[in-house]
Amino acid sequence: MPKNCQVCGQPTEIEVGFYYGTGYVSYALTVGFSLITFLIWFLFIGMSTDDNRFFYWLIANAVLLVFLQPYLMRLSRTIWLSFFVRYNPHWKEQPLNKDSLERIIPDQMEVIDDKP
Repeated sequence: MPKNCQVCGQPTEIEVGFYYGTGYVSYALTVGFSLITFLIWFLFIGMSTDDNRFFYWLIANAVLLVFLQPYLMRLSRTIWLSFFVRYNPHWKEQPLNKDSLERIIPDQMEVIDDKP
């Protein structure tokens, strides 16, 4: 992940350990994805106690989650970052000011470049 946004210059690493919370967001995304795939599987293929359809869904869901993991990781980081960094609709007219950065701990972080 880049240190700063290439468009607006917002630092993406706000404080040490900032992205530990993305585990909760990622967990919620995977549970939601699993529930949706289960519902789709149930509606189109069905579940039965006579065969192993549930285990086929479980394996298919696990394979899908493995392949989607990089996208889910990036999405969870983006969602987590959006909880703490407010969107400025006038970011082109009001460039990012180093003094207005929230939650930055300069002693624990690298020096933030003036360039985006």
